[in-house]
Amino acid sequence: MNGVSAVGETGFSLSSFVAWLRRVARIAWRGLREWCGDAAYERYLRSAGARSGARELLSPAEFYVEQLNRRYSRPNRCC
Repeated sequence: MNGVSAVGETGFSLSSFVAWLRRVARIAWRGLREWCGDAAYERYLRSAGARSGARELLSPAEFYVEQLNRRYSRPNRCC
């Protein structure tokens, strides 16, 4: 092979690029889910698991309703 490695002259391989691209996509997806609030239930489960309380965990549907009640039960300063 004339002394050239299988990865080419730059030392860069397609498999390492694909692995890097997957990591970047995973990080971007997590960030998007956090930003739009889609990961709120997973965050709730992690924080509730870290606390040692006797309180029972909410189901995803119960958590969603609780989150809506919390968001819209505050006084609105609009009008």
